[in-house]
Amino acid sequence: MNLYDSPVERARRTRERAEELGRAADRATDPEHRQRLREKALRLLRENPAADSPPSR
Repeated sequence: MNLYDSPVERARRTRERAEELGRAADRATDPEHRQRLREKALRLLRENPAADSPPSR
């Protein structure tokens, strides 16, 4: 396990988690659950603005 958690790595994991939540929201059949998942994904991205932008190459 890599103990050094760089901001870039943290942003990448946050972005991936938000994308997973978005896909789960797309699959959700209950409208309230769908809305909660989308709100959670947006909250993750707001808390970590670096995760909102694609990585620079």
